[in-house]
Amino acid sequence: MRKINYRNVLDETLRGLGGRVPSLLLHACCAPCSSAVLEYLSAYFSITVFYYNPNISPEEEYRRRVAEVRRLIAELPAKHPVSLLEGPYEPERFAALAEGHEGDPEGGARCTACYALRLRETAGRAKEGGFDFFTTTLSVSPYKDAQRLNR
Repeated sequence: MRKINYRNVLDETLRGLGGRVPSLLLHACCAPCSSAVLEYLSAYFSITVFYYNPNISPEEEYRRRVAEVRRLIAELPAKHPVSLLEGPYEPERFAALAEGHEGDPEGGARCTACYALRLRETAGRAKEGGFDFFTTTLSVSPYKDAQRLNR
């Protein structure tokens, strides 16, 4: 199977914008993975960062991560607006899909199901909100499989 070069796909998309500034719903897994993505994409898009990660627990850790994303957005020098949309904290949804997969390795079936959960929620929010595009920072994480995420 030939791997798709998603950087080339992005570059082609950016060339096709023709100077307009579309809206982008960006699912963020965490502030560190979001920083370079936001810095780069805010030159081309009006971005709403969607923080929805029911796989993070306990709730204190979830809240700490949301706060870091909020801080990043506040401190980020962005050409176009960047805002935050915080999704609900729903650890029970992750627990239900992870049941029976507790021993799976990183990158296994549990991860695929978790990606799907978060991306379905992001796609739904993007449709509801009338966003022009949606994507996720998960695809730039060195710990995630961009090919699988984009299936």
